[in-house]
Amino acid sequence: MTDDIPAKRLRGVFSTESSHYLGFGGSRRRVRQQIFVMAEEQEDGDFSTQRLNRNFLPSGPIKTLKREELLRKYIPEPSIYMNKVVPIMRRMEETVERGDRHRERSELFSAEFEYQTALGLDEDHVRATFGLGLTYLERHEVENAERVFRKLVRLEAAFQTEHKHLFNEFGIQMRKRGMYSQAMKYYARAYQLSKDDEHLIYNMARTLFEKGNPKVSRRFLEKALRMNPNFEECRQFLEYLDTRKEGKDAPPPPPDQATLVVESVPGLPGS
Repeated sequence: MTDDIPAKRLRGVFSTESSHYLGFGGSRRRVRQQIFVMAEEQEDGDFSTQRLNRNFLPSGPIKTLKREELLRKYIPEPSIYMNKVVPIMRRMEETVERGDRHRERSELFSAEFEYQTALGLDEDHVRATFGLGLTYLERHEVENAERVFRKLVRLEAAFQTEHKHLFNEFGIQMRKRGMYSQAMKYYARAYQLSKDDEHLIYNMARTLFEKGNPKVSRRFLEKALRMNPNFEECRQFLEYLDTRKEGKDAPPPPPDQATLVVESVPGLPGS
């Protein structure tokens, strides 16, 4: 009788050594550096790897390696994983969760403190970055929110499916604060990564409408409806624009739609 329980995927820390030269002439010397990576096995048997930062947190770009290459070039470091990585990842998760709870209770300065603490450990942590940006938006600190917005646009991980609810909330809050140009840049960045999400195009149409561009908004709505003829909210929005154009009273347009954003990258931290 065979066992139907799937095998547990390998996850742990591995190390390798790199070397480079410093200086010139007689002062030139070779410097060796030990590099630690978090590696996690994927469904296809390959491994997603990500370097550990100075705080032993996975951070930065993700690289895919074949199992053979990982085992040939890297050395397992189980003690680093258990004694360094696991505790700091747990601490990070608890810190961000405290920030989320403070924000939900409108304790916004306490929320900022927790998110800033998390970002001190990993400056590119997605949930902490979203949380900090939303905190600034709720405090009407547009300049600080703008700074976070610029950071989020360059973080491709911010547009992954596991952060969908935060992505949507941040876009909606920017629009409600009148940050229409920023919201459009934000959605445009997501569109670069996922051009087949009609909900994203719908939200862009709503932003354009509130920015005062109903004609362009209509074009986006028509595109979203072509992509999904059963998109009822989109159809209602177009009917709203038609009624409004005729000078008749009309109910408000439907709310923002949850976007699909893009597929998640396996092994990405900060979820």
